[in-house]
Amino acid sequence: MNPPNPPRQVGRPPGPHEETLGKLLPAALRIFLSEGGGALTPTRLHRETGVSRATIYRNWPDPADLIEVMLQMATRLPDELTCTDDVRADLHLAMRTLLVRFEQRPARAFFAACLEYGRRSEAVASTAEAFVAGILQPFHLVLAGAIERGDLDGDLDTLVAEVAGPVILRHVVMGQTVTESQGRAVVDNFCDHHLGPAA
Repeated sequence: MNPPNPPRQVGRPPGPHEETLGKLLPAALRIFLSEGGGALTPTRLHRETGVSRATIYRNWPDPADLIEVMLQMATRLPDELTCTDDVRADLHLAMRTLLVRFEQRPARAFFAACLEYGRRSEAVASTAEAFVAGILQPFHLVLAGAIERGDLDGDLDTLVAEVAGPVILRHVVMGQTVTESQGRAVVDNFCDHHLGPAA
């Protein structure tokens, strides 16, 4: 007797292949930064990448869906980021992570594009705020752990803004380059104020 046929899978097909994402995301980012989220149509993306319109529409039926993927990629935590009991060293690593993102990815342009798209579309709620929250994740992790251990007192969001805010302001808002030594100085000033001078 033959075994029964397995039940047919119902619902959405599996997600896009890595190769598809590798073709699509760079083109989508380029279009998003230069023309805005409204230009991220299946027809335009197909023309730019060769990925079928059906695949694009099935996986990202709205530009907001593709922007969400780009947002996740832009704010993904690096594998090497771990928290220890050394708040100063952890904050230095968080700051280096932020500055590498600024150097290697179009953070300022992406923030501006998210802000503009958020103004024009209700489909993506607070995209600019979500981007900033994402790039601040390392600071949140370090400082939340420090507060939980009793190494720091204060409101988490206020502390994160105090240590990362000056760098975000200079790079994202004012368009300035922030050097690693400047980033280290910001962290050291924060730690000297809240933890005392380094031994």
